[in-house]
Amino acid sequence: MLSLILPTYNEAQNLPELVPQIERALGGMSFEIIIVDDDSPDRTWKAARGISKDDAHVHVLRRIGRRGLSSAVIEGFLAAKGDVLAVMDADGQHDMGILPKLAHAVTTNGGLAIGSRYAEGGSIGQWDERRHVMSRFATAFAIRLCRVTVKDPMSGFFAIHRSTFEEVLPRLNPKGFKILLDLLMHVSRATPVREVPFTFSNRRHGESKLSRRVQIEFLEYLYEACLGRYVPLTFVKYCLVGALGVAVNLGIYLVCSTLIAFDARFLGLSVPLLAGIEGAILFNFLLNNVWTVAPVRLEGGGAILGFLRYNVACLFGAFANYAVTAHLLSRSLGIVPAVALGALVGMIWNYTMSRMFTWRV
Repeated sequence: MLSLILPTYNEAQNLPELVPQIERALGGMSFEIIIVDDDSPDRTWKAARGISKDDAHVHVLRRIGRRGLSSAVIEGFLAAKGDVLAVMDADGQHDMGILPKLAHAVTTNGGLAIGSRYAEGGSIGQWDERRHVMSRFATAFAIRLCRVTVKDPMSGFFAIHRSTFEEVLPRLNPKGFKILLDLLMHVSRATPVREVPFTFSNRRHGESKLSRRVQIEFLEYLYEACLGRYVPLTFVKYCLVGALGVAVNLGIYLVCSTLIAFDARFLGLSVPLLAGIEGAILFNFLLNNVWTVAPVRLEGGGAILGFLRYNVACLFGAFANYAVTAHLLSRSLGIVPAVALGALVGMIWNYTMSRMFTWRV
């Protein structure tokens, strides 16, 4: 049996046209279609359920509170009944006519079969020059990460044997949108792979999902694939946020101590320094919450409690920050390097403690 996964987000207009065309392409094959929808605002899941009521081949999986193409495909594969697992876009850009060839290749040889734009006979269709260049660059880089030789590791159209999928499943990264690349990075070098050429078509309805956010997520995925085992991406993000926090810290201190000549003291401590440190803590918490640890982002009352925990976790880091900065200032080192070094000491402590007590990741 072939189990075809259609990951969807705002594809309600496309499904009524696409599903009958897929079923005609599959002809007399034994198959099922699993539509995995990420709770689309346009209620794609409702349109899919309407189709499934009159079509026993169609099943619907609506995901609440979870987003992402790779994780949607993985969940779809896990819910599937077939030995041949396939995935294609639900926007009409993939040629469903080659689905039988993909299924036959996997049934015969096992491993993977890829719908390829760059194999001989394939084409990117009517892409503009910018998208073509971006795709070529990403493809050239991705090829170097693969354990097997392929021409289109960035394709979103492929079939895989269940045994091959289950073999690499524990090592897959559910983040991002290039599930095929992840598979190709983890399969055995002896895995059979066949590429079936097709011509990429224009989207039928709706908007492209290739947003700036998706592009950034791809760059993050590449970093994790290449360097993540040595320096976690979350630490890199935390450091970048911390660097911006240094600017916030310094800015508040300069405004208080220089521009408005405010140098009050509280319990013997410099108020401008304290204000800079607390301002940086607030800034860092907000940016880390929405970016660094976005998958476990705190919201509503949880965010308020999280900020309080973050402050407590950063308390000793703040003391270290203050002590280092004050000491260096007393040595006439200069405002900028003193504040920067103090913030660096505090940041290292804060990263460790905030992961343990604020977001608990």
